Amino acid sequence: MKNFLHIILMLFPLCGISQNKMGYTWIVGNNASFGKFDGSSNTPTTGSLYTMAAPNYPYIFGGGHSNICDSATGKLLFLCNGMQVFDTLGNILENGDSLVPPKFYKHNAYPGTTLTQSSLIIPKGNNGLYYIFIPTVSDSLYNAIWAQQIGNKAAFDLLLYHVVDMNANGGAGKVIEKNKVLLQYTELHKTMMQACKHSNGKDWWLLKQGAYGTNAIIRFLVTKDSIYGPFVQQFSEPAYVTYDMTGQFAFNTEGTQFAAVQGKTNKLFLADFDRCTGELNNPKVFNIPIDSTGYPILDNQNWRDTMSTGVCYSPNNQFIYIAKKTNIYQFEFTESDSLLAWYNVKRGADTTWNAFEHYGLLSKGPDSRIYIGKGAGGFKQFSVINNPNSKGAACGFCRKCFRVDNALGGLNTP
Repeated sequence: MKNFLHIILMLFPLCGISQNKMGYTWIVGNNASFGKFDGSSNTPTTGSLYTMAAPNYPYIFGGGHSNICDSATGKLLFLCNGMQVFDTLGNILENGDSLVPPKFYKHNAYPGTTLTQSSLIIPKGNNGLYYIFIPTVSDSLYNAIWAQQIGNKAAFDLLLYHVVDMNANGGAGKVIEKNKVLLQYTELHKTMMQACKHSNGKDWWLLKQGAYGTNAIIRFLVTKDSIYGPFVQQFSEPAYVTYDMTGQFAFNTEGTQFAAVQGKTNKLFLADFDRCTGELNNPKVFNIPIDSTGYPILDNQNWRDTMSTGVCYSPNNQFIYIAKKTNIYQFEFTESDSLLAWYNVKRGADTTWNAFEHYGLLSKGPDSRIYIGKGAGGFKQFSVINNPNSKGAACGFCRKCFRVDNALGGLNTP
């Protein structure tokens, strides 16, 4: 299958911490291509950390990668592709290889994961230490289900964490704790994981989607010394289906509201989030519109607008944006009239259908724009929503307005 390449910022949002610069550089695909923000409304500058991949080992940063910057200076510190940790020169950090079990590590031709929100970096205090959280599949479940290709149910069953010390090796960094089990023998979605800062301004809440056929949200309290949990909240809807190759959790700017979408479950889940207790309250479920793709061949094959891929709050928290593979929607969730609440921001491809790579994860940039990730291929140009605080057409969908010229082309992996 193709390697999905998405704009992605795993450490997001900062829940009201306005001066934090942990998300000032985004890695957006192979070759460590990046967008770099300066904290203003200027569009990010772009480039590539690694101008040339190693001869037999391409740098693949797909949908499940993450990276983090220094919170004070915005300097990029390290990158994770979901299976390995790299420094900014392209070297694997000491002890930073094989961050998942062997079977899944070898699942693709090159180590790295295509699954969105499947690695996440959180500071472990303010002393240069960082947690990396990675959901994955144990070798035993891989042999029993994944390798046998039994049905459509290929869940994860393991949540691991690792600790990086960026003080080690003269500031080059080192993984000092590795493959520590946080949760095991528990059915987990392959996608849908996010964190939000605790109301105390020091600790973090980590949320992960649980089993298929339910809406079980598992949370942990992450402190600099310990991780507490799991705590589980069970909601009656949506009953998420097994097709979970795409999906996203998102918080609003202040971290007080939560949203989720997943694959072929055509539902938007919303809830209030208590940053003191980590609990989700006042759950609501909305049907997401199903519209034409604008491409009759797909519509006639019953593929019309069926796959949810991303969700993101507007900076002013008035709107929610939802990406499907072939449409972008705006939802004013406080508007009771559904005919007025929903607006189709972009119907169909943002290029020719032959070149279209589908819409993916949605990420709110430090410049208050929303960036639209996409699937595999020649990923040099991304579309953007320039004015996400504005209703309807005024939101300003900008076709291919974010360009990364130094990116390598997409790579096929099994």
